[in-house]
Amino acid sequence: MAGLAVAAGLTATTAGTAQASEAEEHCVFDVSSREHTCYGTLDDARQRGRRIADTTGEVIGATVFADVDYGGSSLTITVPEPCPKNDKVDFWLDLDDYWQNRISSVQAWSTCWVWLYPESGNRAGPYKENHPDVGDRINDRTVTVGLS
Repeated sequence: MAGLAVAAGLTATTAGTAQASEAEEHCVFDVSSREHTCYGTLDDARQRGRRIADTTGEVIGATVFADVDYGGSSLTITVPEPCPKNDKVDFWLDLDDYWQNRISSVQAWSTCWVWLYPESGNRAGPYKENHPDVGDRINDRTVTVGLS
């Protein structure tokens, strides 16, 4: 797992003895601390996201998945507060090489809307609820995630 990064300059770590396979990983990225931690299962990652929320006031803003129907690897993104509805993107995450061009489904949490940006700069969204398939226009083309 070492060497994977979620954003520029971040290195992934593996929690406990659980090792995610090369083919599938389940990680949590805390927007405030820039901490990135990976787990063996989605349930373990969600529990970590909830623990972050319980201890720091953070909330889960979104979870993105590599496969349609919320399958494959997952990345749960925590944010410092529920997303305000202020007509702007409040939280950004530039994806690392592992996650670039892999997102196929999303779950929106805590009033956050999920925006997916391909390399071209156009965006897809907002995904205001759970979307088991982000659609052909953006599927496997995202390089940046925005939450508003």
